[in-house]
Amino acid sequence: MSVFNGEHYLHEAIESILSQTYTDFEFIIINDGSIDSTDKIITSFNDKRIVYLNNNANIGLIESLNKGLRASKGKYIARMDADDIALPERLKLQVQTFGENQNAIVVGSDYYSLTPKKLKHIKNRNNSDYQKAVLLFSPCFCHPTVMMKNIFSEKNIFYNKEYVHAEDYKLWTELCFLGEFLNVKEPLLKYRSHSSQVSSNNKQSQLLISRRIREQFCERLNFKLSKEQFDTLNTIGNNVFITSMEMLEEIESCLLHLKEQNKQQKVFSESSFNIFLHKFWFDSCGYTNLGLAAYSSYSRSMLSKVTKVTLDKKSRLLTKCLIRKFKKA
Repeated sequence: MSVFNGEHYLHEAIESILSQTYTDFEFIIINDGSIDSTDKIITSFNDKRIVYLNNNANIGLIESLNKGLRASKGKYIARMDADDIALPERLKLQVQTFGENQNAIVVGSDYYSLTPKKLKHIKNRNNSDYQKAVLLFSPCFCHPTVMMKNIFSEKNIFYNKEYVHAEDYKLWTELCFLGEFLNVKEPLLKYRSHSSQVSSNNKQSQLLISRRIREQFCERLNFKLSKEQFDTLNTIGNNVFITSMEMLEEIESCLLHLKEQNKQQKVFSESSFNIFLHKFWFDSCGYTNLGLAAYSSYSRSMLSKVTKVTLDKKSRLLTKCLIRKFKKA
């Protein structure tokens, strides 16, 4: 865990790790040149499992995390942020998942999104090929939920400072070629969302770097896309609100092209990739102001038929399309 001026939530974050039901760990905390009471809070804990690394000056999140990776001695490395709360069974269940799956390289989990107004359960799939396919568009894990096999020094893979603000996304596109991506199907973390987060303050830079990561990932998969198709892939990945049928048709065409590319390259299992394709087609059709036209486009497309969809889910999409159209009017 790296922390910079994190006094507001730090005590609760540290306490949540020290209170884990799984107790055999080292807790590496890197104080990245904080000038608030961060140091005082960390040193107030008298627990021999804490390994305290104090940077004399602020060197940034990426270098601090890499410092922690190089210092760690464990078989696995769990990430934690200084403003989140790990639930008591987190480490136990993730270590258990690794023990049951020898090919696993990363184990994430469901989590709660914690805001001042509500606590929302965010679910993730326990399907390795699906998780890896998501990397065509975005990170597939919430970063502070993950536990990773400690292969970093052996493989010389670390967080890359050339991808600042999207360093976790880049890391997943490296690790996905080294093992399975799994997920514990219950919330193991309360992830705090607030306006002062790095991801909230550097959105434009994050979008540009994410575009570069997607391009590199497609190249490594040997997926061939035209410039126009890649622009559409970024429209999907950047979660752009869809305002025309032309945009929606381009998204459908891009997803169908990805389906054909996967068929040729045989990267992901067909069933997992179909679930992935349907998810992004379904979400795209729901993220428009096109009303019934968007729902009709969804229903007509073969992408709506690549996996089994319940009537209830289709009804929710129809309702969403109508609500967004009504709000526009």
